[in-house]
Amino acid sequence: MGNQLGSLKKEEVELLQTSTHFDSRELKTLYKQFRKDSPSGIINRSEFKEIMSQMGVGDTFLQDLLFNVFDKNKDGTINFQEFVCGLSSLTRGTPEEKIEFAFSLYDLDGSGYITKMEMEKILESMYKLVGTFVTCSGKKFDLQDLIDQFFDTMDENADGFISLEEYKRGTLKNPDIIQGLKLI
Repeated sequence: MGNQLGSLKKEEVELLQTSTHFDSRELKTLYKQFRKDSPSGIINRSEFKEIMSQMGVGDTFLQDLLFNVFDKNKDGTINFQEFVCGLSSLTRGTPEEKIEFAFSLYDLDGSGYITKMEMEKILESMYKLVGTFVTCSGKKFDLQDLIDQFFDTMDENADGFISLEEYKRGTLKNPDIIQGLKLI
C-alpha cells in the first residue's frame, strides 16, 4: 500500500476512512509513523513485539495473540491496512467490533471457534501475568472453574465449541464482559 514516494494515495485514504474510525489527517499521521518504524512497509512478528513492548505490552504471549489478530491474511506480516484496521477496532471500535476482536484473540487457531484448550492456554498465560484470579469477596478461582463457567455461559449448544455468534450472545448477557470491553 502506498506509492514509491512513501505517501498514501487519495483512494487508499478514502478506502481506509470508510473501513476504520480514523479521519484522513489521522491516517496520514499513522502512515508516516508506520513508514518511519517500518521502511519496508510491513511489520514482522519480532518488529511488532518490539512496538508492543514500547507501548507497555510486555507479555510475549499477549503480543503473539495481538499479532495473530492484526495479521488478517495470515502471511506472517502486518501491512499498513491490517495495522490500521486492527488499531481502529482495538481503540475506537464499536461494541460489536470489540467483541469480534476479543473473539479473534481467543480463537488461537483461526478456526472460527473457541475451544476449551484455547481458553486454557490463554488463562494459563494470564495467570502468569497477573497471578490468581480473585473475586471481590476474596474467593480464588480455579483455572478449570473459570473455563467451565465461560463455556456454561457461552456454549449454547454444549458442543465444546463457541462460535462467534454464541460468543456475541453470551457477551451481551454478561455485564462483566461488556464492562471489560469498554476498558479497551
